[in-house]
Amino acid sequence: MASPDAGPSPPADRTGRWYLLAVFAAVAIVVAASYIVYSSQPPRTPRTDNLVFSRPAISDGNASFAVENTSGGPYPYYGFRVNLVVNGFAGESAPLGPGGMSIRFRIGPNVYVVTWSDADGNGAVSTGDPWAVTGDGAPLLTLSLYEFDLEWQTLWTAKAFWSTT
Repeated sequence: MASPDAGPSPPADRTGRWYLLAVFAAVAIVVAASYIVYSSQPPRTPRTDNLVFSRPAISDGNASFAVENTSGGPYPYYGFRVNLVVNGFAGESAPLGPGGMSIRFRIGPNVYVVTWSDADGNGAVSTGDPWAVTGDGAPLLTLSLYEFDLEWQTLWTAKAFWSTT
């Protein structure tokens, strides 16, 4: 014989179960959303010490810097791609040419010129090689943030950062 108390569960028990189910569902949604946002981020370029630039100097409104250190080379110029980012807007990556050749980047309405000089004439980017980033016949834009990227065969990227006032 069934006891007289063995009827349907009280409404408070059902409400508690639904509340607990809602909390678990909310946590699952937050975890899933976090995973989706994190996995959609582009992979970060690993930091490199293979090629290190000196701190850029600003002169007459243009930037110049040099290769301060290299390790693991030699790094022939034809293995590199160059890019310039201005205020978060990137140019289109271009192959590095032989020393002395300039690369022009159009970012928005502005044109920028990047020049590499092969100081030792060995055909490779090496310690002491100077770089210059200029406007096209004008100084770089003021109140701007700049990032210079030198990518070696998609394996690593050396970077230089500066700002203009």
